[in-house]
Amino acid sequence: MANSDQPTGFMPIRHPSGVIRSSVYSFASAMATALFRGDVVVFTSGLIARAAASSGTILGVVRGFEWRNTDGEMKFTPNWAASTATLGSEAVKVHVWDDPLIVFRCQADTTTAYVEATHRGTAADIILTHAGSTFTGQSGMELDLAAAGDEQFLVLGLVDEPGNAVGVNAKLEVKMLNSVLGRSA
Repeated sequence: MANSDQPTGFMPIRHPSGVIRSSVYSFASAMATALFRGDVVVFTSGLIARAAASSGTILGVVRGFEWRNTDGEMKFTPNWAASTATLGSEAVKVHVWDDPLIVFRCQADTTTAYVEATHRGTAADIILTHAGSTFTGQSGMELDLAAAGDEQFLVLGLVDEPGNAVGVNAKLEVKMLNSVLGRSA
């Protein structure tokens, strides 16, 4: 049975301590880029920005957004709609899983079939071929097994779950490798 093509970005599944925490960062009101839970992010001039396949050092993965809308109502949302204004142009708080010891679950893209002997223990970069979902708030980011130019993530292996197998769209366990907070391997 083939793996389904259903990317959800990078979602934490475990940490050696047993506790998965996020840290708070920010970006300016009305940022023109949409962001989603599970998107990989970087620092740009001290603020959060969406990572690209060629971003190099990454900060972490988005958990969610805390902000006040223009009516003054506090919001905690899984995604950020591009160009949304906040009350008084306040900065948006971004909760980010930034600990390099967190193990994430992600999907490999469709261009390279995952093979344990070939890919386990290797580095790979993100790929942005799917848009995030404004309905669920989930990211569409995946892992590009054919690209390791910036060594953003370390492939630990296949996620042990029903319906997941080696091949294209395999669900993988990964750790941040090229992280602002330090290499995890």
